[in-house]
Amino acid sequence: MDPQWNGAPPSGSLTCMLCRGSVPCAKNETQHFRSHLQHHHGVFYHHEVLLSVNVLSSLELFGEEDSQDVVELEETTENASNSSVILPTRVKDMIEEAKVHNCRSCNAKFGKLGDLIEHVNEHTADDKREQEKIEMNRQTLENERRRLIEEKRVIKQRKEIERKRLEGEKLKMQREIRIKRQEELSHTDEVANSEENMQMDVDKRNVMNEINVRNRTEPRKEGLSFESTEKVLLTKSLLNSSKTRATSLLKHCKSALLEILLWYFTWLGPFNLLLLIYVNILMCLFFEFFSEEAETKAMKKAFSMVAKMWSSYTSFWHGQTFVGMDNIPREGPAVIVWYHGPMPVDYLGLIAEVFNRDGRVINSVVDRCLSNVPGSGYIKKYFKCDAFSKVQCAGLLESGQLVGIAPGGSREALFDASYGVYWGKRVGFAKVALLTSTPIIPIFTENIREAYCTMSTARKLWSTLFEMTKLSIVPIYGGFPVKLTTHVGTPITPHKGETADMLKQRVKMAVQELVNANQKKGQTIKSALIERYETFV
Repeated sequence: MDPQWNGAPPSGSLTCMLCRGSVPCAKNETQHFRSHLQHHHGVFYHHEVLLSVNVLSSLELFGEEDSQDVVELEETTENASNSSVILPTRVKDMIEEAKVHNCRSCNAKFGKLGDLIEHVNEHTADDKREQEKIEMNRQTLENERRRLIEEKRVIKQRKEIERKRLEGEKLKMQREIRIKRQEELSHTDEVANSEENMQMDVDKRNVMNEINVRNRTEPRKEGLSFESTEKVLLTKSLLNSSKTRATSLLKHCKSALLEILLWYFTWLGPFNLLLLIYVNILMCLFFEFFSEEAETKAMKKAFSMVAKMWSSYTSFWHGQTFVGMDNIPREGPAVIVWYHGPMPVDYLGLIAEVFNRDGRVINSVVDRCLSNVPGSGYIKKYFKCDAFSKVQCAGLLESGQLVGIAPGGSREALFDASYGVYWGKRVGFAKVALLTSTPIIPIFTENIREAYCTMSTARKLWSTLFEMTKLSIVPIYGGFPVKLTTHVGTPITPHKGETADMLKQRVKMAVQELVNANQKKGQTIKSALIERYETFV
């Protein structure tokens, strides 16, 4: 007998709850159990109670093969209790509860053990079906995940192919431009060399003719040989070549001197533009402090007057006109990408035109060096010009506003001499447009580099100083009344799966196409002035 024994008793026996020993108790024979209680435990009364309690505790341990024996033993206990002893009510309840079988999963009650087994089998089948369903869902999710990974791989591969194609086109365009420039330079050198060679040949022939004439008309002097004649010829040829080179050098110096003189007489032109901006600030201040209306309404009136002033100025002085203004939306967001001339007079005219038409103000992204200009705080406050970050630009576009930006910046404005689109690695505007799914509108103004000019003399020096200091210290001159025509291109919508660099290349090519289609090659200040006033000439 093991007091720690908790297992089921052998078949045909009953575990004694007092000593945990197994006592034979099969069918209707309970004499062995009664004898065990008398001889081993000294119990001579209420054997039926102890027998019922043992039966109740054994029901939880018996297996299926002993269930019939337990039922028969219960019947025997009932007969014994009815015939010999009246059991307490609590014991009767325990015996009744022992006849009920509970399901541990759903706590359902069954009178027969077979019904409980069928019920448990149903639970097992339901669990199996649920597990199969979970497995099917898992496989479906796994297949979906693999499909998404494959789609991402294909999209990435397409992007890489498109990027390589655009890089190839970019390299091809750069190669063509480089070859074209080399051809132009070589052609210029060939023309100059051919002119020098022709001049040397002419000089040589003239000297030879002169020598021949002298030999025929005058007798040869003693001591004068053919070698001496050749030396005289070479000396004259060298003198003539030096004269030609000096003439070419004087020609280049003449162009530089003319540009310096032109700057000297027109250097106030850019400052006049800055003076007009300060006048606009004073107008806004006057309306802000002396108007009795609400601040928002007063500033709207002030900006309306400023817009009319700029429209009048650009229309009168430059005859500025606009082509394709319908491409700028009257409501909703848009990114306006414009070519940056030496002075943004054309962009100021565009801001005024949009406000006069729709009452909308364009939020302009400017360089951080604007903070070095006196009164820059008022410019940022009244005219919505600031060095906005990408997050701020995205917020403005999400609120349905217009954002204007010149990706070329100061480098394009100061050092571009041939209307090239030089944006470097700037892709911020493309990232913002992709993030907000906003269309991009390319803009170019014809003859903007003839209205205002940067000093081309010592350009390398100015470029070096700019890269060292990041300050716009390049001399600017002009303010010439040439005609300006602002061309607004077709909106460019970002494509799904397109990278920022790919979108930037598309916009850059669109701006370059506007330049090639509308800007005359070889245009000068003189020809631009004649073109505008040809009716008066």
